[in-house]
Amino acid sequence: MTSSNIRMPLLASLLAVLVVAAGSLGAADTHELFRDTAFAEGFGASWGYGSKFTLSSERKEGAVTAYREIWPWQVHLIPEGSVTKVGIKEHAWDFEEGGHLNVTNARGEFIPELHAKKLVANHAIEVNTPEKLQFAQFNNDGLADADPQRNTKLVKRITTDRRGKITLAYNSLNEIRNVATGYSAQFALDIWPTLLLVQNFHDLPKLRDYERLDVSLSWQVTKLKQLSDWPAGLPGAAMPDMNLQFYFLLREIAHPERVLWVGLLQHPSNPKHGFIHTSVDQWDIVMHREPFLVDGKTASVGQRHTYQRELKTLVREALAASAAKQPEKKLSANADDYYIHLFNIGWEGIGHWDAEAELSGLSLKGLRKP
Repeated sequence: MTSSNIRMPLLASLLAVLVVAAGSLGAADTHELFRDTAFAEGFGASWGYGSKFTLSSERKEGAVTAYREIWPWQVHLIPEGSVTKVGIKEHAWDFEEGGHLNVTNARGEFIPELHAKKLVANHAIEVNTPEKLQFAQFNNDGLADADPQRNTKLVKRITTDRRGKITLAYNSLNEIRNVATGYSAQFALDIWPTLLLVQNFHDLPKLRDYERLDVSLSWQVTKLKQLSDWPAGLPGAAMPDMNLQFYFLLREIAHPERVLWVGLLQHPSNPKHGFIHTSVDQWDIVMHREPFLVDGKTASVGQRHTYQRELKTLVREALAASAAKQPEKKLSANADDYYIHLFNIGWEGIGHWDAEAELSGLSLKGLRKP
């Protein structure tokens, strides 16, 4: 046997060790940025009802350290109960359901803020086992405790198997208040039907720290039924519309007041919405959204889909589109100048809809730079 024949197995062994080591290093540098992707812990109140946060109370960044007082209602953690009994406790997920501020109800009562429409203030636990958590909200507005109509008008129902699958069901016809007829500044404080699952990123990950950020998600819209043609026909009203979608909210590191929303239109009620959309919303914030298409068309009810996207690439595309369409907006064109504040996913629209979607496999995997 020659010396070269002796060296070959040694070189092969050395290369194998290096490949394994490199693979281990790559795995060690990749981590999940979402907390509680199993939807196992429960649901909190930090985004809408937190009053103090570890990083910025003005922008609601970091972990919640205090809650707002909403007497005669109470802020609840789901399923633990009222925070007055539970105390300060964080769950990864909470809800954004839109604000209704300074309104007068059908009985002529002035309401500074309509807490009755928020799940953390008004819900009923239906199932709470290690295998399933389910809670719902009913429209009992104006009904006496003994009224047979109580708990018959379902508005929202959330169900999780606590292993990564969650269902968001929403009946906006039964919503406690639903008056918005357009996507405009007029309705900024009296907003259209909204049921969004939200995660506030505690450590505010900076895009510059990652080689890539891979988003993945599976979903199935199991129901999307229009229940009336309201507000069609009203002067200046938008057509009825309900969309399943998600967004990341990003802020500039040097100028946190500069905000960018980037997301995906997963399933619109109107198939004509299957196009890339870049705009400025009613709060003067840049939004960029791409559609999910199947063979060039928006998806149909009942189909299950899986989406995978590199977030930094999406952010770069959003910034380029905004610069071309809205050059007056003062946003950095460099994706590495941003950090992630929060993520939301769910239903948002106008009109009366019975909608339901099942979500699973949600992940945001980050590969750190060396």
